[in-house]
Amino acid sequence: MNQDVINAEMLTHVALCTHKEPKDVFILGSHDYINSEIDRYEGLHVDLGNNVSSIESAKDSSLDVVIVNSDRFYEPTFVAQINRVLRKNGLVVLKATDDLKTPLANFGSLFGIVMTYKIEDKKAIIATKKYHPTADIILQRADLIEDLSYYNAEIHLASFALPTSLRKELLGIQKN
Repeated sequence: MNQDVINAEMLTHVALCTHKEPKDVFILGSHDYINSEIDRYEGLHVDLGNNVSSIESAKDSSLDVVIVNSDRFYEPTFVAQINRVLRKNGLVVLKATDDLKTPLANFGSLFGIVMTYKIEDKKAIIATKKYHPTADIILQRADLIEDLSYYNAEIHLASFALPTSLRKELLGIQKN
């Protein structure tokens, strides 16, 4: 199975099946595969950007979901920009590096829920202002998406199950 497809499905659908009513979405980074996943949803307004300056030009409280298809963007100034452009119930998902503590701490300083989840052998982070990715999953939406290769409601929920050693390592940093 193509890793780019798995990555795109897990970044896109974890975000869009957690947010109750996403309308405005911003994709930062490589968006080729993510665009095809976004197209599965009707009525979304999508903006694309390849660098931090593209998010800086977005209006305050103008976005519901930001999908960051990169593990390079988690510095405090970037996190503040994401917080600024997201609405009061907004969320962001992003790829994670092996160093989970720094991005979790940076997002945790401004977001109420910040959790790590797995994309096969890699990791991603979801930071939300309101919705919890396992308690607020919209099961009907998650299970009705057709022709997926990897994502489904069970994978969504299972991806948040972390090994005990990693949970202990992230205790006090991860906010769930």
